[in-house]
This record gives sequence, C-alpha cells and structure tokens, in this order.
Amino acid sequence: MLKAITFDLDNTLIDFMSFKKKATYSAADAMVKAGFRGNIKKELFEFYLSHGIESEDAFQKFLHKKGVKSDRILAAGLNAYLKVKYKNLKPYPKVKSVLKRLKAKGLKLAVITDAPRLKAYMRLDEMGIADYFDVVVGLEDTGRVKPSRLPFKKALKELGVKADEAMHVGDWRERDILGAKRVGMKTCVARYGKNKLGRKVWADCYLDGVGDILKAL
Repeated sequence: MLKAITFDLDNTLIDFMSFKKKATYSAADAMVKAGFRGNIKKELFEFYLSHGIESEDAFQKFLHKKGVKSDRILAAGLNAYLKVKYKNLKPYPKVKSVLKRLKAKGLKLAVITDAPRLKAYMRLDEMGIADYFDVVVGLEDTGRVKPSRLPFKKALKELGVKADEAMHVGDWRERDILGAKRVGMKTCVARYGKNKLGRKVWADCYLDGVGDILKAL
C-alpha cells in the first residue's frame, strides 16, 4: 500500500532552469548598464552552470575571470538577479492542487533535493507550498547527492515508511530514478522537466504533467 510520495524539487515541482536563466540574463543586463562592456548574457549563464548552479559566488568569480573589480557592477547584477528570481519563482501548473489532493488522501509527502536544505525551504516557502511537506532532505543531511541511497533512506526514515510503501517523482533518471530504485521505491519520471538525461533508466510510470501523478496512483 502506498503511504508516501517523495519529490525532487528543481524541474519537478518548479521550473528551475527557466527562472535561473531569466534571473541571470537580467543580472547580465544590469551589469552592462552599470559599466560592464560587452554582451555577456549567454556567457554568464554558462559560467553559472559550470561553476555550480547553487553557488553563492558565481557572479563574483565571473567578474574576477574577466578582470573586473567593481562592487558597483557586482551589486547591480546581484540586485537584478534577486528581483527577477523571486518574480519568476513559481511552481509548475497544478502543483498546489495536486499536493492538496495527495494530502487529502492521507499520503505523507517529502522533498529530496541535492540543494542545501535552507535554499529548498526558501523556494518552497516563496511558492507557498512548504506546509504540504512533512520532510525536506537537503544536501547537508547526508553529504551525498542522488543517486546515492542515503538521501532516500533518510527521507524514508523521517517519514516512518518502508521503501515499498513509497514512490519517488523526479526529472533526472540517472539520479532520481536510479537512486530511488536502488532502495526499492516505486518511481515516476517527470518528463515535463528540463532534464533529458539518463534515458536508459526505466521507471514505473511517466508523467507529462504534475496532474498525472493522480492517475499514477
């Protein structure tokens, strides 16, 4: 009997790459307006991805790489980034209504993410869905990223359910699906997410939208 559902966060509950790209492009425009010379939108975003999409110092490192030492330019970029980030930080369509219905069915819900737990909670809170989750497992909880078994085992333990009583939903097959399968959980691929990697890892079901979770049950 299914008692719990765990979710990946980025590109499963939230369109992570879209808001990151929009916010980074806005930061690039602001930096140019503040005195940086050149069109750096694409280059800045690619640097952000390679440096670490969860990093706190990507813009500083980028400017250092370019030989630019200007707090004025950095400040303009950071401010623009934060403004656009929170303006575009929204869940995928139907996420709230689906979570509400899952809770009404008596299911326990959790988030398992490779992001730091505080950042995960900040995103969940900003989207207005933090209260739906009984547990949030972040990077610091185990020190391991998916597909390690540890984040999944941590979530199952905190939820108080067995692996065969839970299902994991995520967009990255080589991390989300493989990791969940390793501990014996049922799995669903969020095909609507941005990640197209790991097609050799098969799941129990495939979702073209968040609402398909209700059908999968």
